[in-house]
Amino acid sequence: MALTPSTENNTKDGRKLIYFDYFRAIAIVLIIINHCYNAWQVDQLWEATLVNIISGNTALFVFISGFFFSYIYYPKFRYGSFLTKKTLFVFLPYLILSLLFMVYHYMTRGEIAMTSYLNEYFGTTLNSTCLILINLLTGRTQWAYWYIPFAMLLFLLSPVFIRFIHLALLPKIFITTTLFMVSMYVQRPLMEINPFHSFIYFVPYYLLGIIYSMEHAKINAWLRGKSFSLFLLSVAVAMLMYFFGQTNNAGKASILVWHGLDYMVLQKLTLILFILAFTLYWQQYNLPFLKTIANMSFALYFLHQWILSFMRDFGMGEINHGFTGVILISIIAMTLSYLLARIIKQMLKSKSRYVIGW
Repeated sequence: MALTPSTENNTKDGRKLIYFDYFRAIAIVLIIINHCYNAWQVDQLWEATLVNIISGNTALFVFISGFFFSYIYYPKFRYGSFLTKKTLFVFLPYLILSLLFMVYHYMTRGEIAMTSYLNEYFGTTLNSTCLILINLLTGRTQWAYWYIPFAMLLFLLSPVFIRFIHLALLPKIFITTTLFMVSMYVQRPLMEINPFHSFIYFVPYYLLGIIYSMEHAKINAWLRGKSFSLFLLSVAVAMLMYFFGQTNNAGKASILVWHGLDYMVLQKLTLILFILAFTLYWQQYNLPFLKTIANMSFALYFLHQWILSFMRDFGMGEINHGFTGVILISIIAMTLSYLLARIIKQMLKSKSRYVIGW
């Protein structure tokens, strides 16, 4: 693909920042790759370092969400209309696809989705009604869907974030830094099954997105020209995590029980800074593919789990060829998710937003 300088408006006047489109595209690609290495046996330092980079990147989406809340929604914020839009274009697709997947899972496997995981987590045999309700309330229908109940908590608590926006910069920084330290302690919820636990863990990324939205001109001035050094820093943190005994995300069932510190928080912070610096440089070029991926990011999020489920049904999800297998599965999952999103968009036109969020 030829690189040509972009002529699109990336100022606040146009309410669009090109580099943030590129940021969104990179974020969804990393999230999909993260769900494609379940059969990768990680043994070496370079493998553990790479896993720590591609894991936990829901944090990027939460950062993006906080940015857009402040940059796009806050200037004309109306709580009722904001929740209505989020319900129609976020929760409704989640509800439709979750119910459809539970029907598909029951027809192909003869049980409610995530039955064994949920029974193990709660330490009892749950009846079908409880399993369905817990699946919908926690997002455990598919591994990635836990994000939606958590995100709805963010949206419901929007008035709190409006108050945060009105604070001076120093209190904002103090609150966000404190909550990041809390995140390192509480870690992610075990099996991502508790939306309130996820909220405590991820909310500082949302606040960071808000701060960045309000201070992005100054922050960008500092970031320019630092992409390589920030890349090295992010890789170094991912590598140090291995020496500290952490590969992949850290998680626990109880917030109160001490289970060490989650160094993934530091890795994601450095990764966010690197991707911002990286995309700030590349925004001078018109990259239609990345813009398309960014525009379709929510649809790709919803659909890639379906594709991976189909691939597992045909034995492809368990390809165990190390890094090569991960790349192969990721390319197939991305391509098929893209094509499926296009087909659904073509069939449903504008109504597709109610089904796949795009």
